[in-house]
Formats: sequence, structure tokens, C-alpha cells
Amino acid sequence: MGKREAYNKCMSSFIRGTGKTKEQRQNDFCIGAKVCSKNVSREEATRLCAEAALNPKPPKPNRTRGKCRIDVATLSACVLKAIDGTEITLATLTASIASCTGQKVEKSTRERFIKKCFKENAVTGDIKEAQKLRSMCTAKWKEQEAL
Repeated sequence: MGKREAYNKCMSSFIRGTGKTKEQRQNDFCIGAKVCSKNVSREEATRLCAEAALNPKPPKPNRTRGKCRIDVATLSACVLKAIDGTEITLATLTASIASCTGQKVEKSTRERFIKKCFKENAVTGDIKEAQKLRSMCTAKWKEQEAL
């Protein structure tokens, strides 16, 4: 029997049972974990768990996705300053937000734009439709580049 199976078998006697309050279940789990993983006596485990209950650890701060949190007020002020006086398009807005957050601005290439346009506008997927879409998407690309 492996370590995990032995631990689970040992813990089962501590966590089984019904009619327990949440605090009793937590205390039983704590005692079982100390007895089963640290090989201490039940009395010592009870004492350690009682001490831990009296002195709880402070909560951990919320984790953010990136390296830092973005202040919404600062971000909005920066974006408003960046787009002031320019025509607002999806490309300019995306670029402004990216530059204000310190992210790398990824420029869309012609092929990427056309592929996206195809996906958005394709209905049947036959060759005649593809030819029309190619012309339409290329015209949209030229129109966007002119802005």
C-alpha cells in the first residue's frame, strides 16, 4: 500500500460520521491530519489544533492575473488622454488600452484581418462565396488602413 492509500485509510476514521457541526468536522480533520501525516499522538494533535484555532493565520491577499493590479481610474484617465481628438475605432481603442496598461500592442496583419473577416461573414463555405468574401474583406482592410 502506498503513502497516499495509507493516509486515506488513516483519515477515514476521523472524517466519517454524521450529525457533526462544521467546526467539529474541521477539528476532526485537523486532528486526523496531524495524527496521520505527522505521526503525533491524538492528545498532541488535539492540543496543536486547539492552538491553531485560537491563532488563525491571516487571510492571503487576493491573487491578480498579472504582475500588478490596474487602477481603473488611472486607466480610464490614460485612455481618455490617449484618444482625445482622434476618431475612436476598435483598433485605436485597443492600442490605447494596451499602451496604458504597458502591454505590447499587436498589430493585425492583412492576412489575420482577412481570416477573421471570413470567419465572421461565411455562411455556406462554398467557393463562390469565398471569392466574394475575399473581395469584400480586402476592401474592408483597405478601408480600415485608410483611416
